[in-house]
Amino acid sequence: MSIRQPSARRSSTVPTIIAGVVLLLIAAVIAFFLLRGGKPAVSSPQPSASAQPTFNEALLNKRLTVLVIGTDVNAARARKGEAVNTDSLMLASVGPGQKTVLLVSVPRDTVDVPLPDGGKWDTKINALFAEKGVDALVSAMKELFGVPIDGYVKVDMDDFQALVDAVDGVDVNPEQPLDDPKVGLKLEAGKQHIDGETALKYVRSRVDMDYGRAARQQEVILALVAKLVDDKTDIDLRKLLDGLKSLETDLPLDELPTLVEIARRAKDAEVTKQVLQPPDYITFEGDRGDGRGYILEPDIEKIRAFVQGEIGK
Repeated sequence: MSIRQPSARRSSTVPTIIAGVVLLLIAAVIAFFLLRGGKPAVSSPQPSASAQPTFNEALLNKRLTVLVIGTDVNAARARKGEAVNTDSLMLASVGPGQKTVLLVSVPRDTVDVPLPDGGKWDTKINALFAEKGVDALVSAMKELFGVPIDGYVKVDMDDFQALVDAVDGVDVNPEQPLDDPKVGLKLEAGKQHIDGETALKYVRSRVDMDYGRAARQQEVILALVAKLVDDKTDIDLRKLLDGLKSLETDLPLDELPTLVEIARRAKDAEVTKQVLQPPDYITFEGDRGDGRGYILEPDIEKIRAFVQGEIGK
């Protein structure tokens, strides 16, 4: 069965506790990354417990836009040397003053994405990273949306599962039952609590096409952030640190206190969620018979108009 998705024009306001969304997740992940031994780009002395952190006021007062990249890699696939696909691409943008947050998901089968040199990536967007690298993928997303992107965060499937398990699972609310033997998922409709293994299946299933999957990815990220910012959550830090093996980011780790402060101030923000889908943002879905298989052709101008309109608010 399929899950009913909102129309392409619909945006939604999310309850206050999770309105910090992806930025809170990013800040938490970066913090854990540092605890694993990662070093800031610019080192600075550690403040004492009583000292007040110093924030970067310029960073606090600008828009922060990040590309969240989820790959289809896990330890088993990595050992086999399988190709890396970026099956989850999500733009997360926090407005100046931390009043608004925008989430936009790009389906993996999107083609004909414009490139900075004036050309286009005419095959599926989920293959660009493997062939050209992360910088090329970020640049393509900048061209697609027509907005600056300040950095990226990349995680694989094992990292995602570790994050969910570290907060003892998340709550989800599928509108329809989900039965997907391909990934081993079987869930009834309605509110329920799921662990990391089930959450991974939940965000991987394509029983309702990429649109449903992308919407579930947004749902689980929001649920995960809700747990991360809940004072009652007892995070299993050891489990998390053991699980985060492939985390990669180019965000300024020396600005971690400011990033966390941005997240804290964004807790009252209005969150707009969007999955690029027909009829407004995808003009064709299917097989053109040109060797590319099932593809999605985007309406670049409408995508840019939507994203730039939301970011310009």
